[in-house]
Amino acid sequence: MIRRAVFLGAGQIAVEEAPELVPAPHQVIVEVAACGICGTDRAIFRGDYPVRAPIVLGHEYAGTVIATGSDVDTVGVGEAVCIDPNVTCRQCTFCRRGLGHLCEDLTPLGIALSGGFAEQSAIPATHVYRVPESLTLEAAALIEPLACSLRGLQQAQVEQGDTVVILGAGAIGCLLLQLSTLSGSAINIVAEPELERRTRARQLGADHVADIGELDAVLDEVTGGVGADVVIEASGTLEGARRTLDLVRRGGRVVWFGVYPERECLEIRPYLVNENEITICGSFNNPFTHQAAVALAGSGRIKLDQLISDRIRLDQLHAFLEPGGKPPAGKAIVLPHVRDE
Repeated sequence: MIRRAVFLGAGQIAVEEAPELVPAPHQVIVEVAACGICGTDRAIFRGDYPVRAPIVLGHEYAGTVIATGSDVDTVGVGEAVCIDPNVTCRQCTFCRRGLGHLCEDLTPLGIALSGGFAEQSAIPATHVYRVPESLTLEAAALIEPLACSLRGLQQAQVEQGDTVVILGAGAIGCLLLQLSTLSGSAINIVAEPELERRTRARQLGADHVADIGELDAVLDEVTGGVGADVVIEASGTLEGARRTLDLVRRGGRVVWFGVYPERECLEIRPYLVNENEITICGSFNNPFTHQAAVALAGSGRIKLDQLISDRIRLDQLHAFLEPGGKPPAGKAIVLPHVRDE
C-alpha cells in the first residue's frame, strides 16, 4: 500500500492508503521524492481554480522510476527523473499549431490527472526527463516552475540593458530574477512585503529590493522617473497586476505571471495602454521549455536548492494550504515518504 493526499473539495484534503500503482503500457511509475506546492494548488484548495475531485494534487515533482510499462524503452528502472505535468491531446487546433500549452483538452498531472502529493505516481513516459547528476531530487522538483518561468521571460522579451521590476519574491519571483539576470538585464528591482523574501532576492542577485510602499521612490531614482522597461507580476494579487501599469515606461512590456482568482476582474484604462503603447502579456505553462530548464538547472547557473524554505510531510499539507497563514519564505515541498512523527 502507498499513501497519498487526496483533494476532496474546497478546503478538504485527506491522507489515505491506496494499492501500489501498476503502469499502463505507455507509463512509468515514479517513487516521488519531493513535490513542490504551487500557487495553483493553493487556488484549487480555496475553490478558486476548478478541478474535478477527488484527485491527488501536486504537479511540481521529481523521483525515481520504479516500474515501466511494456511499451517503454526510453527510460529505465532506477533512473532519477523530473516531470513535465502538462499532458496534451496533440489533436486540437492549438496542439497542431505548436501551442500545446493552450491545448483545448489539456489534462495536467496534479490538476486533471493524479499527481505528486503521493508516494507513487503514474506518468506517461513521454513526460519524464532525466535529472542531471549535479541536482538533488528536491531541487529537481523545482524544474517545472523553472520551465514555466522560462516562458515568462520569453513573454517579457527582456533585452540586454533593460531595467526589470519583479513584483513578488517567492520562489517564482526569485526564478524570474535569476533568468532576467542571465538574459542581460542591467538592473533588477524586486518588490516584496516580506523581509525574509527580500533578503533572499538580494542574495540571488537583485540590485534593489523594496517593500511595496518604497517601490515608486526606488524606481524613480533608478530610471529618472521614466519607468521600467519590463514589469513582471509574480505575486498573484490583483493589486500587483494593477500596479504594473503604473510602473512600466512608455513602450514597455508587462507580464502578468501570477495565478489570479478566476472570477475577479481588474479595471484598467485602455486609453493609457494605447497612448503609451504598452504590451501586456499573460504567461501560461511551459511550452517546449522543460528540456531547457533541465539543462539550466544542471549547469548550476540557476540556484534551486536555495529556494527551498519548508519541507513538510503529507499529513501537514492540509494545514499548509489553509488560507490566511504566513506565506513560506521560498518554495515549500512535500516529502511523501517522510512518515508522521
